[in-house]
Amino acid sequence: MVYKERLDTARAGTRSVQKPHFVGRVTDLFEGKAATGPRPQSFLVEQSPNWTLPTHFHVEQQFQVFIAGSGFLGRTPIEPMTVHFATRHTGYGPLVSGAEGISYFTLRALSDTGAWLLPESREKIRTDIKKQQVHAEPQTHIEPHALLGLTEPGQQVLIAPAQSGLAAWLLRLPPNTRVPAPAGQAQGGGRFYVVAKGSARVEQELMPAWSTVYLSPDEMPDIESGPDGLEIMVLQFPLAALEPEV
Repeated sequence: MVYKERLDTARAGTRSVQKPHFVGRVTDLFEGKAATGPRPQSFLVEQSPNWTLPTHFHVEQQFQVFIAGSGFLGRTPIEPMTVHFATRHTGYGPLVSGAEGISYFTLRALSDTGAWLLPESREKIRTDIKKQQVHAEPQTHIEPHALLGLTEPGQQVLIAPAQSGLAAWLLRLPPNTRVPAPAGQAQGGGRFYVVAKGSARVEQELMPAWSTVYLSPDEMPDIESGPDGLEIMVLQFPLAALEPEV
């Protein structure tokens, strides 16, 4: 199954959020719920400048991809193209935005409805499952126009493939180029593709920068760039991400 949405199209539904623990804007790309139950979830968070989102956890596994601004996640500096992964019931944060704010996609294989703040909700954390969080970022950066000058595809490993299925890669393709999707060490729980620069061709549709695409584990098509080249993140969930929270 394939879910895809362009950020520029989804912008029409951007909403302001004013809560005690968060101030900013949220744009839903995938709504996260369907009549048949949970489904993949993708939304962009634009956290207001100089704001602290308290340490918290979620009941579903998630990736976060930071696309603008700067700040800190715990003690780790955050800048564009940083990736963070956390398993369910893993506390992380606080997430502190800098003077220009900070923007990030939240991506889940199964939708979640909110955040459990810590330490207030510590008693709700499950102690019977393994906790994990991972930070990653590209080894090198590239300007959008430089994609036009690429002569061959390139790939960086952001998160080394693990037996759990967790993995992440960054691919850069010259214009109008097709390559096989990266192969993980084990079957994962589906993949998110985040277009960072250029455009990707998905089901004959050109998806521009900051589009997100989710593919279920049985979908593994080639990756194809558009006429302006492509920089794309491939984020593979552990297989356990598809197991419903109990």
